[in-house]
Amino acid sequence: MLDVKVGDIAKRKLVTIEEGATVASATKIMAERNIGSIVITRDKTPVGIVTERDLVRKILAPGLNPASTKVSEIMTPQPIAIEEDRTLSEAIDLMTRKNIRRMLVTKNGEITSIFTQRDIIGLSRICLYCGKEIKSVLEYGRQADRYIECECGSRYHQACANSVVHCVDCSRTLVSNVTYPEPSETMSG
Repeated sequence: MLDVKVGDIAKRKLVTIEEGATVASATKIMAERNIGSIVITRDKTPVGIVTERDLVRKILAPGLNPASTKVSEIMTPQPIAIEEDRTLSEAIDLMTRKNIRRMLVTKNGEITSIFTQRDIIGLSRICLYCGKEIKSVLEYGRQADRYIECECGSRYHQACANSVVHCVDCSRTLVSNVTYPEPSETMSG
């Protein structure tokens, strides 16, 4: 159950900003991308991370100006990282011991993505179309259900996404090839 690899779960792309950028610029990117953290780089090499919590504690609470404060002034340097071939169990243990909510994922020392508590929570969901549980990686490992996740976070079984085509929540297109169900597979059939 907890032996699934971190790299199989962490699919969130790394969003970065150079260390000389302002906090205002970073927060704008975070808001536009709907993310809770941004990786700080120096010459495209990650050197730190800024999280929503950093913004509250290091900018809002002391009353600093985000337009004149550099991200390098509030970043957490040398963020915790884990290799993508480590297990979910190891990742959870590391996050618990270090009291962190997110960490970078590496492959052969190169940072590839970010792993968050949201990834752990999101491993088990309900299909928004059929209402049945999407078998999670935690419980079923490689036998987990194939699913499609909309940009808004809604999830659908692959077959359901092929039938519904557009997200029930936000109307975004989920698939371009439509598979119509047999009449016996529908509620009216």
